[in-house]
Amino acid sequence: MSRLQHHTFRVRLTSAALGLGAVLALAGCSAGQVTETDTQVAAVAGGSGDAGGIGVRNATLSFPETGSRYAEGASAPLAAVLINDGAEADKLVEASSTYAASVDVAKNRTLPSRSALHAYGAEGSATPDQQEVSITLKGLTQDITPGVTVPVTFVFEKAGPLTVQVPIGEDSTPRPDTGGEESHH
Repeated sequence: MSRLQHHTFRVRLTSAALGLGAVLALAGCSAGQVTETDTQVAAVAGGSGDAGGIGVRNATLSFPETGSRYAEGASAPLAAVLINDGAEADKLVEASSTYAASVDVAKNRTLPSRSALHAYGAEGSATPDQQEVSITLKGLTQDITPGVTVPVTFVFEKAGPLTVQVPIGEDSTPRPDTGGEESHH
């Protein structure tokens, strides 16, 4: 190999090594910028969605009081937090679902600017200082079991419609205490 060829080879090898080093350095710098975790959502049980400055968070149907499902024709109370991040007040005009003959919305429907409105599935769950609304799916059109999500459309006066997939929430009934002892046969 001539001296000129050897010099050219060394320049190319050095350039390639520097290029590879730059790629590796840039790849290391991007950690935390564009990763699999940048699109993960919070680990909450319920459905969520946003429309026009209004958000619905952690929407769930209350766990059935008896059994583990809602039978066709039954009513299912809905729990959620409605959030208004906008500069103007809005109002929950109505709610509907293809899984219910009707959806009853009672109590406070107004959502002031930069505030939250709590929907409680079970009666008496709210504390007196919180704004609350009552939302109940009535006349279910089919059985609803854990694992099934029910589309519920919330219609706001200014933000418009927002459809959220709503599952049955967690069972809050305490499990029987076995005393921590194993049975011996």
